[in-house]
Amino acid sequence: MSCLIRGWILALLLAAPAFALPGVHERNGRDLGVEYAHDMADGSTQHGQIFFHEKHVWSLTRDARATRFHLQYRLIVDSEEAETWDQPDHDNVEKLIAFVEKPWGDFKLNVGWQEISWGENLLLPILDVVNPRDVGYLRGFYDAGAKQSSPMLLGEWRSGPLDVQLIAVPWAVKSRQPDRVGDYKIADDRQYEVGRDSEYGGRLGMFLGGVDSRLYYFRHHPREPAYRFQAFSGETDIMIEEEMVETSGLSLSYAEASWLVRADLAWHRNFPATSIAAEVERTNLGQSIMGLTYTSDDGLQTLGVELHNDWWETLPEAYSKGAWTETDTERDQTFLTWLAVSANLSLLKSLLEPQIFFLQGLDNKDRMLRLIVSSPVSDRISIGSEYQKTEAATTSPKLLLNNKETLALRCTFSW
Repeated sequence: MSCLIRGWILALLLAAPAFALPGVHERNGRDLGVEYAHDMADGSTQHGQIFFHEKHVWSLTRDARATRFHLQYRLIVDSEEAETWDQPDHDNVEKLIAFVEKPWGDFKLNVGWQEISWGENLLLPILDVVNPRDVGYLRGFYDAGAKQSSPMLLGEWRSGPLDVQLIAVPWAVKSRQPDRVGDYKIADDRQYEVGRDSEYGGRLGMFLGGVDSRLYYFRHHPREPAYRFQAFSGETDIMIEEEMVETSGLSLSYAEASWLVRADLAWHRNFPATSIAAEVERTNLGQSIMGLTYTSDDGLQTLGVELHNDWWETLPEAYSKGAWTETDTERDQTFLTWLAVSANLSLLKSLLEPQIFFLQGLDNKDRMLRLIVSSPVSDRISIGSEYQKTEAATTSPKLLLNNKETLALRCTFSW
């Protein structure tokens, strides 16, 4: 996107709230804050950031069938990127969601830039594949903040216990990549074409007998990118190779009093894996998450446990015991298991709200700890911190980009 186009978008976003638009206008809050994030494993990756976020909904009337326009965006000023604002690849508008919603009874159609969430799990998602992600996001690839909005057509029909979503993404958005992985620069030559590289799929949901069940299918570009190491190629030793992936899945959940039982199942066809070979290896991957959650009677405390499983039809060389060597290696461990626990707490009359997530590999050396602490200083001001440490096995297929240790501090003013 050129600097001129970005400038017009930024001007329109800032001016939109001031327009005296006819009809009904709902403003669902504004946030202004400052954040400092630091990569403790790599001291060179750190930044101070000022952000502004707001959400608007406009309609001509209060009629439930009226056309509505949704606008949500996040503007950032990053200290590390201050000298790159005039570069072609820089964009300080994040999380842009702008779409038109038109209801017709039980059916509605959304057209525009949107973000869709699929799946019922708490930790590492396996069905949330509609939107691409920012692979270099400091808080981790699986964080909800890493998701990028996409231009799409979304049709949704709800009637009684049934709901249906149909999604088409005619112009696919490339996943945002880091400049480097370790000491190696990434070459990103991906070119998406309308039609050939379009993404599409849908979801069918049914609530029956207390069980909420949903079927999923989506044809998409890989959400976890495949890197190919090409030695002696100059400054860009890491290449990105992509082929379309087909994800099918099922989620089930059942609530009884304070307990919630759920399961997510996914099957990824043509799933890619990072490789040092001439071509990226592709195979089929099955994943499952089975979880149990308890919520206290007052709704303030939540405890959960999850069992994660991956089954590889053929374990790629990059994830085998002897990856990164030229000799043939064993690929006998095609089933991998992780155990995750979580806690969302409210302490000291809600003055302190910690969230704890911990993942441990049962037959591998993966480990991840994430601690989020937030505190409302007043009705408008909140402060928070987040610490994350990832210890990934050298050949881990679960924790993207291996080891991380990050710390973030934030102060937000809302009105």
